[in-house]
Amino acid sequence: MLWKIKKTWVAFVLAAALLCLCGCGTDDINISGYADEEIVLAGLAEEDVVITIRDMKAMDCVTVRTESTSDKIGKVRATGTTLETVLAQQGIALEDVRKVTFHGADDYAYSLNADYISEYDIILAFSIDGEPLDEENAPCRIIIPKSDSAYWLRLLDRIEFELD
Repeated sequence: MLWKIKKTWVAFVLAAALLCLCGCGTDDINISGYADEEIVLAGLAEEDVVITIRDMKAMDCVTVRTESTSDKIGKVRATGTTLETVLAQQGIALEDVRKVTFHGADDYAYSLNADYISEYDIILAFSIDGEPLDEENAPCRIIIPKSDSAYWLRLLDRIEFELD
């Protein structure tokens, strides 16, 4: 009888641990200051698609600890959804993207080719170090783990896709 109680207790503890490890824990991140900010997705359909930060937070998310290879920013813990997840929500596979161009509200933009986006995870972060993004970064910041922080675009407001 005692072994049954111990076995049940161990199963309960393991299940609780798995629940804690699953997901990225976005419920406690307050994005209310920019939740309704829009990001335009161009090139996926005849008309541009618009998603909000609230929409992104509702998608499958990740939390990643990383450091820029250029050490300009240092270590960060970024929380957001991946580019691959955003594309999947639109019925597009990452493999179908030939080129992607990220645009910031500050007029900074850059493009990545298919080889680069298939090699690196691209995080559309709405939180850094467990905190909402500040005005210099919100509503979304691109984080590409283990890459130069020059690719970590801030103030993201538009993504353009070229599909195969």
